[in-house]
Amino acid sequence: MQKDNLSKRKKILFIESPLSSSKEIQFPNHQIPLGFLYMAGVLEKNGFEVKVLDCPLYYNLKKYVDENTIRFGLYPEKIEEFIEDFNPDIIGVSCSFTMFEKDSFDVIDLIKKINKNILVVVGGAHTSANPEFVLRNKNIDLAVIGEGELTMLEIAQRFQNSKSLTNIDGTALMVNNKIKINRPRKQIEDLDELEPAWHLINFNDYFNHPDNSAVVIRSPSANIITSRGCPGQCVFCSIHTVWGRRWRAMSAKKVVNQIEFLSRKYGVKHFRINDDNLTLNKKRIIEICNEIIHRKLDIKWDTPSGVAFWTLDEEVLYAMKKAGYYRISFGIESGCKETIKYINKNIDLKKVNELINYCHKIGLWVASFFIIGFPFEKEKEVKDSINYIIKSKINFPFIFVAQPYMGTKLYEDFKNSGLLEKGFEDTSSFIKTKYRTKYFSSEELNEIRKYTYIKFYLMRVIRYSNPYLFYREFLSKIKSKEDIRYVGRIIKNLLTLFLY
Repeated sequence: MQKDNLSKRKKILFIESPLSSSKEIQFPNHQIPLGFLYMAGVLEKNGFEVKVLDCPLYYNLKKYVDENTIRFGLYPEKIEEFIEDFNPDIIGVSCSFTMFEKDSFDVIDLIKKINKNILVVVGGAHTSANPEFVLRNKNIDLAVIGEGELTMLEIAQRFQNSKSLTNIDGTALMVNNKIKINRPRKQIEDLDELEPAWHLINFNDYFNHPDNSAVVIRSPSANIITSRGCPGQCVFCSIHTVWGRRWRAMSAKKVVNQIEFLSRKYGVKHFRINDDNLTLNKKRIIEICNEIIHRKLDIKWDTPSGVAFWTLDEEVLYAMKKAGYYRISFGIESGCKETIKYINKNIDLKKVNELINYCHKIGLWVASFFIIGFPFEKEKEVKDSINYIIKSKINFPFIFVAQPYMGTKLYEDFKNSGLLEKGFEDTSSFIKTKYRTKYFSSEELNEIRKYTYIKFYLMRVIRYSNPYLFYREFLSKIKSKEDIRYVGRIIKNLLTLFLY
């Protein structure tokens, strides 16, 4: 597609709103806004001028929203100053998480107060899952559903040429006081064609963020995504509303080209690969690992979003370890068979345990995600899961409380069971829930979570009194000062965050 005449070209600004959280938890964001950079790459290629304003990056700026809530990021007057200086025609605002909806709405309302003629477009997982709900904010002109690159490009081109915006695939909007949801946009097939506009951010701002090295073995670190979509049907996941359930991926060489570019140009030493299902294609993941090894890239990497254990075997794990992978994060979710069935995951705990043993054998740190507080989960089922966690050979469990986010089956189950009588709890989180279930209060769930952590680490002290087990599952992984520092950081993080 040819570039439009520069004299007509429109300016587009993407804003990540400041984020609010409980004053006790305080989790400022430090992730590179990949969604914005990918859309910006397409827009710049087609002649548009683009800027990104990542408000949470200014983590030192914080103020109380109320007595229990702190908001991190740029103050409204600074956002207003940036908008007036750049004078954009279109502003895209991220509304990816239900719990941060109010933060996004406050920025959207501010935009229209500054200049009502600015076209306000909102997107993200929360928006994609609930366009009707989000569009109750009358200051939103368009909601993007699903992938944003081509949809945002069509919006910008039509707006530039004063054409109608009412029938754009992958959008929703208000027309004559009624919500109009257009047909879905066809998904991008060749992800190799996409290139993020990396130059729009200052990498040092992300590298200098205190959380950049909090839970990784090496810094500076950066997040990347190499595939989209997941065929899984987990009841708690809403990301399918953006990427869909059909898995699409960059080629192995494209992935490693990106890693090498970021490593050599910006000095990234650790990569957080945030794919929902990185290892789905065995041939591809092994090619990625072999390419990293062939190019002699001195990097470390992990998969903070987890990996599907059913895609793994010893060959894949060995290749990943050899290529710089140092910590695996399983998505086991529960140690109770009944709960696993409800989650809709085909998890074989016996096979998981075998893979954990192999991970220890080759020197991988082992982490796993677990969730309690599903709507129908009984005391026995929670106890079964707790017992599995405590007796497991995992190094670092990450235990969360289920949150009924819109766009998930979990939300529908909570709603249909009458468990959302207070509606959306904007101060609730997977670390400290405000939602009750059929058998537990929110206070009980938070105490169970805390108790499980304490019991797990007490049992670890007992387990590691056996010198053989201590060496095999822990000490054998510590071979350098870098490893020692990593262990210290992860333990500190667990104590300060997850034991709260």
